[in-house]
Amino acid sequence: MTNDDICLRMGHVIRETLKCGPVVVTRATQAGDVRGWDSLSHTMILLQIENSFGVRLPIERMYEMKNVGELVDVVAHQLAGKGRTT
Repeated sequence: MTNDDICLRMGHVIRETLKCGPVVVTRATQAGDVRGWDSLSHTMILLQIENSFGVRLPIERMYEMKNVGELVDVVAHQLAGKGRTT
């Protein structure tokens, strides 16, 4: 799975979790760019991403990320062999 594939799928997870409509999610997207993305929904998004990709995200990094691109990179790293749950 490429980083572009991960980003597309992640965009779908974000839109479904937040019920925010047809917002475009790119690597540069930040929480403030998406209606309804606050600290509580951020946790919900992370849980849905873990479920969708079958990975465990390193909690110590999850609240430091500045944009979706950084989250994509972490998921790609986990999918490459570290942190898979399936």
